[in-house]
Amino acid sequence: MRLFEFASPDSQKLLALSQFLSGRADDTTAKKEISQTAFIDLARSLGVNINPSTLADLISQLPLSNVLEPLEPNSKVVRFKGNTEAATGMSVDQARAVVDSNAKSALKRRQ
Repeated sequence: MRLFEFASPDSQKLLALSQFLSGRADDTTAKKEISQTAFIDLARSLGVNINPSTLADLISQLPLSNVLEPLEPNSKVVRFKGNTEAATGMSVDQARAVVDSNAKSALKRRQ
């Protein structure tokens, strides 16, 4: 049997929403998390009647437990699996140092 044969329609909508948001976070190299309020508002816009306590219950069950981390009691944040810090690259000071050194070497070549 397939996973969707056991999942309720609300769970499927929340799963699709979670996968979309997780993929969007990957695309923008953002942290893989969203506030509970925003997540609940998005779920309600999809027709899922949910509140913070039912959200915690749904996240602890399949299929959402495969996509979302368990809710921490006082965090007010929904975290996706694989929630790691996004690669920040260079700091502003490092970037300025690279630009300065490139500019100086270009001036030397010009003279």
